[in-house]
Amino acid sequence: MKAAHLWLTLPFALFVTSCGEKEQDSAPANVPEEPVVTAPMVPDIPGVPELPEIAALTAAERAEMLGFVGHLAPETDLVMSIYDGRGLVKSGRSLKSWAFLRELSEEEFSMDPEEEAAEPLGQADAFLGDEFFLAMGDGSAEQFEIWNEFNARMGYYQFRMMTTAAAEGLVAGDVEDSLEEVDEAAWMKEMAKDIGKYMPWVEGVQMPGLLGGLKIVDAEARGMAEEQLRSIMMFFGEEVAPAEFEKGGVTFSGVMFEGSSFVEEMEADREEMDELMGEANTDKVIEAISKKTLMITVGVKGDYLLVYLGEDEKGCPVADSLEASLAASNEVAFIDEFKGQPVHGFIYSGKDVSALAKSSGLKDLAEGVRDGMMAAEGIGDTRELVALLDLVGEKEAALLDQMETSSLGGVIRIDGGLVFEIFGGAVGTLDYETTHKLGALGEGENVLLFANWVTDEEYGEKAEDLIQLLVETTYAGAEHLAGLEIDSEEMQQFKGFFGMFDQMMKKDAVKLWEGLGTMAEGLGNESALVVDLNAAFPPMPGVPSEMVENGRFIRASYLSPVEDRPKLKESWVTIDASIRSMLKSLGEAGLGEMNMLDPTSSSKDDLVTWYFDALAFSDDMKPSITVNDDWFVASTSKTQALDLVATAAQPASTVRQGSWMSLDLDVLRAYLEETLKMVDQEGEALFEGKEEDLEEFREMLPTVLKGLAAMEDVKAITVHDRVERGTRRATLKFHGN
Repeated sequence: MKAAHLWLTLPFALFVTSCGEKEQDSAPANVPEEPVVTAPMVPDIPGVPELPEIAALTAAERAEMLGFVGHLAPETDLVMSIYDGRGLVKSGRSLKSWAFLRELSEEEFSMDPEEEAAEPLGQADAFLGDEFFLAMGDGSAEQFEIWNEFNARMGYYQFRMMTTAAAEGLVAGDVEDSLEEVDEAAWMKEMAKDIGKYMPWVEGVQMPGLLGGLKIVDAEARGMAEEQLRSIMMFFGEEVAPAEFEKGGVTFSGVMFEGSSFVEEMEADREEMDELMGEANTDKVIEAISKKTLMITVGVKGDYLLVYLGEDEKGCPVADSLEASLAASNEVAFIDEFKGQPVHGFIYSGKDVSALAKSSGLKDLAEGVRDGMMAAEGIGDTRELVALLDLVGEKEAALLDQMETSSLGGVIRIDGGLVFEIFGGAVGTLDYETTHKLGALGEGENVLLFANWVTDEEYGEKAEDLIQLLVETTYAGAEHLAGLEIDSEEMQQFKGFFGMFDQMMKKDAVKLWEGLGTMAEGLGNESALVVDLNAAFPPMPGVPSEMVENGRFIRASYLSPVEDRPKLKESWVTIDASIRSMLKSLGEAGLGEMNMLDPTSSSKDDLVTWYFDALAFSDDMKPSITVNDDWFVASTSKTQALDLVATAAQPASTVRQGSWMSLDLDVLRAYLEETLKMVDQEGEALFEGKEEDLEEFREMLPTVLKGLAAMEDVKAITVHDRVERGTRRATLKFHGN
């Protein structure tokens, strides 16, 4: 089952009557037969061409591009660098949008943000300068992992206490008051009581080696900055010990904070800590903290002023030589492609840091709910629910196992706009090998948004397994609550609703879910979403005829190749029958007569479009399903669906794999300007009886139009996630003029 298709097609469940060649003995009443047609084969799409290999740069060439990266140890866990920050600030201040904001602020608030921000902008200019970087040394990944685990356990205690409070509040007939008692302090105290379980974390936690640096070419300015930093350390006086070490030819000196200096303050709060954690645990915590150290040191290497914070010098990520640096490692070979191009930003994280993307989240929350139920009184035997909640971690782990991680690299550059490049990291959700068949759909006129992707089938199946389990667990929990002997108004109301659902709609709801799953199985793994602004304006009540004749409207379609049309037919029969049965049950329960509308169909060539007449304003505003043996389209517009199918088999000008998304801001701006001017032209009719609103609109219109024009700095936004030269690469680009 393909989870992505399942959720995207859910809103169109009522229209899935299109999904198969109907047989008279199984089709619902009043649905015409589809014509028997022979559909053309979908042509083969050429593969993505092989890219030429990139010549490897030397460590010196990389260091010329990446600055202090040439002095960082290859074991460095994390690096973030900004180059020519001064130029970036200058570029930002030259944008049309910034000029517009200045003008608007002058008019509205009689102030110029350029002048107001002069001092912070100047500080940013000085701070970012030629180069600014932060780097974390070897062992940082372990510290991040401790924090992730600690954060997950905080979620566990929060959910455990909330579950217990909600359950006992339900028994007492006052859930709201019970939950109000579960604030952050309450579950943090609960976690503190169990601190003994987490002593390995307390003992293992330390300040990761953090190295920060500024490139200051002017020797005098660099010396003044160093002097200011050292003068700050003088304020600590006798509370700290001196610290000094040498690493990679750099002498770092500063101060050392001993953990024992904090013990005296902790002992003053000993009574409160004993009450919270117990005497034995308090002793362990104090002993662990007494052994901690933190040094803050300053050093200089060439033009770089450096500041290092860490437990000791071992975490300082300075290399002994260029040849033994991160710049000499193949881990940063992704930078070689950009030789000769200005690089404004650089990001790198080692494999151990990237692997944290697979950290568990739901498992701890599910365990919290499980243990919270087990601790609650008066809610009966919860063993079945406990068993289901225990499976959540297993299903989540199976899903996360589909992801593979590697070291991650990133580059920020200017190339026809601002570009963010990511290399490596986590993969597993997408199929990067299958070539897109639907790329041409994004090349039409006035396309506002186009997205095209191929889901990894195995990942989708694991995701669907997890979703299925969560749905089953939620139902089992509701069923258990409904069976409790609790006499309260809220509980009786809940029992009534659940009992009605369980008796009258449960079987049909399960069938509906199964039908949606079958429909997803009938579709291919590729999907496309197309939103354009080519629809004729619908003839809505109150809309002037001039706008209907000359205006445009939005339309959107989701398209996927058909993989197994009999599956679509099977799903249609199941879904239609289950919805009709549920509506009948609601009517019998006295909740109103709600009948399933009979769909209408129309045919063009081999395509059949199904829709409900009652929901249609025109062919361009007609929620519908269009299908043949090759394509499935769920759309707000019959016209768009037919146009897309006609285009779908055409080759795209650019062949892609993975996922692609484009947002055309020029198309959006043109549409907004056109619509606003039309509203102005037809204002008297649109604002009839609301003359003050019309006057206010017309007063604001020149400013709004000027603002839209100022946003021309960014013409479009694109995101492309694919594999190139054996490495995952994702590119986010803000296209400029």
